Amino acid sequence: SSGINAEWPLRPGRVLLVLLVCVVGLEGAKQPKLTNNEYEAFVGATDEAIIMDDPVAIKARKMSKLLKRQDVVANCRYLLFKAYKNYTDAKSSCRNLEWPFTHKGVDLASVNSEEENKEIRILLQLAHGVKQVGKLYNRDNWVWVGLEKTLNNKVLLAKEERGPENYNASEWQWLDGTHPKYTKWMRDMPDQGYKKKYDDFQNHVMVNKRGRWDDTFPEIEAPYACNYCGKYIVVAEHVTWFHAKAACESYGLTMAIVNSMAENIELGWAANITFGPDPEHKRWNNTNWIWLGTEEIMDAEDHGTGEWIHHDGSELGWNPVWDRKLQPDNRVAKRGEQKVVAFSRINQKWDDSFTWRKRPFACMCPHRSCHFPE
Repeated sequence: SSGINAEWPLRPGRVLLVLLVCVVGLEGAKQPKLTNNEYEAFVGATDEAIIMDDPVAIKARKMSKLLKRQDVVANCRYLLFKAYKNYTDAKSSCRNLEWPFTHKGVDLASVNSEEENKEIRILLQLAHGVKQVGKLYNRDNWVWVGLEKTLNNKVLLAKEERGPENYNASEWQWLDGTHPKYTKWMRDMPDQGYKKKYDDFQNHVMVNKRGRWDDTFPEIEAPYACNYCGKYIVVAEHVTWFHAKAACESYGLTMAIVNSMAENIELGWAANITFGPDPEHKRWNNTNWIWLGTEEIMDAEDHGTGEWIHHDGSELGWNPVWDRKLQPDNRVAKRGEQKVVAFSRINQKWDDSFTWRKRPFACMCPHRSCHFPE
């Protein structure tokens, strides 16, 4: 397929053309073939003003400023990794994200609705820019998802067998074994092309910044998206406790609440997705400590009472393991007392801390978007 322009301005002549096409269609005459731009255009595809005014994208944009330092961009349904991998390595990378309780990984992203497709598109734009980068098939314009053609996938297709109108869902599968119920193919795709360089056919799927799908060679390296069933999103940017709380809320989430050992373990897993498994060498390096949404009840003179609640006023529903024997110690400095909680990446224990320290932070999804494999 040919390259795609980033914008499609609606000119008076274009409106007239559309009206004429409608009239001719009603009279039963053959409609003129749409241009690539007409076929691919839809409101807000790569128009930054429209994208950033979208309710979902507004939340993502506010958080995107804090995501520049990390290699993964997340929402409550997907993880998008900026690193370039071929399809096989991308699939392995997702499956290596083992859920700590079943020790089974997740899969490359499944996309089953327009809403989910939009989330993939927006995450790609946050990771590699809203506008198309260079030519259409620049890899920064695409992201791997987990759709493969599993039947009739090693033959050249005749021209009349290509394109969305000839696509057969029963020949394609998501990695969980289900057949696609939703698709958004580019013009004339899928076409199952062959390339001698790879000695292979195009039978794996990428999504571009317009949300359009293309079948391509699994040897191509590009960013990739994994399904995410987690409760927490850990952001690497260092901010104060109050800034962290506001940032989570601006993203449409809340600051992380941990109410059990299982949730504590899950938070450690989420932190490893953002930072990797190895903490910084120095124990008190701020990168080793992640802000949680738990704070101490203070008395009238702003001294700690020894009672801890979550930022939403709910009770602390378990007895967390504090980092050291005397913690929390309510240490006092000129600017106040230690009265909020930081989570250790080293041992997954808690410590009370000063609100003004700048550290990474954890946000919490309102619900899980999927279920981990048993």
